Amino acid sequence: MPDIKIQRFTPDSRSYQIERLAHAHPWSLSVFCQSHGPAYYNRQLVVNEETVGYIICQQVLDELTIFNIAIDPKHQGQGFSHYLMQDTLNYAANNGMLVFLEVRESNTPAISLYQTYGFRELAKRPDYYKTLNGYEDALVMKWQSEQN
Repeated sequence: MPDIKIQRFTPDSRSYQIERLAHAHPWSLSVFCQSHGPAYYNRQLVVNEETVGYIICQQVLDELTIFNIAIDPKHQGQGFSHYLMQDTLNYAANNGMLVFLEVRESNTPAISLYQTYGFRELAKRPDYYKTLNGYEDALVMKWQSEQN
């Protein structure tokens, strides 16, 4: 049985390596490293003393926005993203928050993960994400606790 921990973290150049490996269009190092502070809810997933993923969220009043979630590709497909999602949604539910996110329309594995947790599509943002050949739409999704 693996030793799994979810803990607070501050994005840094070491965790940025996961960002670069997990995303075709990663954030810049400066944006990644600046995504922390009192308004952020950032968590990393550590399995057997190795950081395998993270989630970066920003809180404004009663809303939590998931900006970024990534699992190191060598650890993808093992259900690790569920630990981060469950932790984040528990935090939101315990604090009476709505949760929002944007996701590439082509990212069906992520969309499926979000739908599993009850996220619903609110809108589309045309040509929001850069691709190799242009742009693609973003889906805006929302989650609300059954308690809210």
